[in-house]
Amino acid sequence: MPEDTAILVVGGYGAVGRHIVARLHASLPRARIIVAGRALDKAQALADTFASRVSARQIDLTSRASIDAVFPLASLVVLNTEAGTQMAARACIDHGISMVTVAASVPVLRALEALSAQARAAQVTLVTEVGLGPGLTNLMLHEVVRQLPGATVAEVIVQLGLIGEHGAEAMDWTLARSLEARSAVRIDPALPAIGRHVIAVDFVDPDKMKRELHVDTVFSALALSPKWSTRLLPVLAPVLARFPTLLSVSQPVLTGVFAALRLTGDSVRLIARARSGQHSALMRMNGRNQSQVTGVVAAKVVERLLTLDGGGKTGVVGIADIVNLAQLRPSLEELGCRFSTDDRPR
Repeated sequence: MPEDTAILVVGGYGAVGRHIVARLHASLPRARIIVAGRALDKAQALADTFASRVSARQIDLTSRASIDAVFPLASLVVLNTEAGTQMAARACIDHGISMVTVAASVPVLRALEALSAQARAAQVTLVTEVGLGPGLTNLMLHEVVRQLPGATVAEVIVQLGLIGEHGAEAMDWTLARSLEARSAVRIDPALPAIGRHVIAVDFVDPDKMKRELHVDTVFSALALSPKWSTRLLPVLAPVLARFPTLLSVSQPVLTGVFAALRLTGDSVRLIARARSGQHSALMRMNGRNQSQVTGVVAAKVVERLLTLDGGGKTGVVGIADIVNLAQLRPSLEELGCRFSTDDRPR
């Protein structure tokens, strides 16, 4: 990695962003990190917690002039927000700067894919599918399909705690997807610790994953912990969308109730399953603090991208083109995440 590497983390003071900044500061001792966002005071407050190599800038992703004033300060952009993703990607191409994005919505990811030829021509790498889902979900699906040759169905469930450190944008995204789903759906066979009801959410691009995994069906969904709350979310989503502060205001009360009942509210669980006839392969990841897990995944992708031999691929690439699960697991296990597998006929 060059001595003058500067990494711009847009949204770096948010729930996920601050974990990205902390991880990069610790793991890349020669890199300079720029924390950026609309609120300069918040960016500066985070930068001031580090003794060196971290600075702050104000940026507005709805303004190309603002982007053009800040992006050239960096050798790599980490976009920790979905808003303004396409404009940011085009600016990276124009300035010859690579980008890592945590954008999760399938339409946004497909719009970025349309820029791949332009990115390759500019020798720029735009890394997508970075985070919990898409991201870790994709890598786990690759692993279970590898374990079960001839798999025809690939499924992944993201189960999040009802309370915990969830960023505002992540909460908005989850509520929007729940509104689209309208109701929970029944899965068969049931998944351990999840039950039979989930909310269908595209945590991966199903068409892209079908091509990558060579399977007929890809299904992804959201579940909540405790699992009884999964069926309630689509019902409550219209109210929560109308009064967006309601869930955040209720967090202290929910935290107290969960503590009294000895329930873990900030858990995160991923379950990936491949199926073929009566046979299946299953992988679980159990952890806590969705924002921290997402931040570590994103930071590891940045680390790998900066150290790839020969500069790696250009154009639009997915997380699986940069890092595999074996390379990512040690960092997640340091956080207390635990992985397990289960291969058996059902």
